[in-house]
Amino acid sequence: MNQPARIRPLLPEGEEHEFTLQADYFDGQIDLKAFCATHPHHPILGTNPLVLEPQKGSFVFLSRFGGVVFWDCPEALIRQIHEELKSLPGLSQMEEQARDFLKVQVGAAEDSVGFSEVQLQEFTLEKLRIVSLTLAQSVALDHFEAAVSRAMARFQPVVSALSHEGKLLLPHREVLRIVGFAMEVRAAVLDNLTLFDDPPETWESESLAHLDSALYDQFDLEERLGAIKEKLAYLHDTGATFLGLLETRKNHRLEWIIILLILVEILLFIGKDLPSYLVHGLR
Repeated sequence: MNQPARIRPLLPEGEEHEFTLQADYFDGQIDLKAFCATHPHHPILGTNPLVLEPQKGSFVFLSRFGGVVFWDCPEALIRQIHEELKSLPGLSQMEEQARDFLKVQVGAAEDSVGFSEVQLQEFTLEKLRIVSLTLAQSVALDHFEAAVSRAMARFQPVVSALSHEGKLLLPHREVLRIVGFAMEVRAAVLDNLTLFDDPPETWESESLAHLDSALYDQFDLEERLGAIKEKLAYLHDTGATFLGLLETRKNHRLEWIIILLILVEILLFIGKDLPSYLVHGLR
């Protein structure tokens, strides 16, 4: 009987090997079923997340949230997978600035996680998934951090003007654009952060849970997630404040329009109707 895929060794027991990993991020969610249906020529080692072995000894990990990790893949193969992903409907361009690299040494005395290298005692599909998922989450967070920072940068001139001048100096439409951009970023980030779940392999193995925890700590995922959520809360509160100020400004404008209309009516009455009214009154 074949071994279950979740404990399948990908290298012979005791064999040493150093893998070079490259992680990229595509803005949007990857339809894994559509990818497999469109490119059935890639051998599949595991699904959800998807693990492929397009060439002997070269592995590709694809996550739904847009993270892609290449294990010992030549440049030509990486470019091929990039182009195949770009052909999927609804998937945006790859974020070049979110790219990251990692070394994985197989054949160590025990599993350990260092600053720029991970050491594994043996190389299995489970461990490939756990290492890949953490690296994919890290590059996705790089993208989210940059998107949130851009939204906050667009808010900054408005906040500064509000602090120093006590009013919104930008036009109504421009403020709405900034608030809309921030809301769009917030929705996209929150939608993707819900996919950052623990790998199911850790539920059944204490050693895999320790490896996952060590990777999670090494990449500071919890702190980075917390920082992003705090910034998203700031964007939400600031956007709500701006919208409230815009509504107040609109109401004030309407009040002044009403006052001006009343004054115009009074002036018209004084200039046109009042003299004849006084003449008739004197008679």
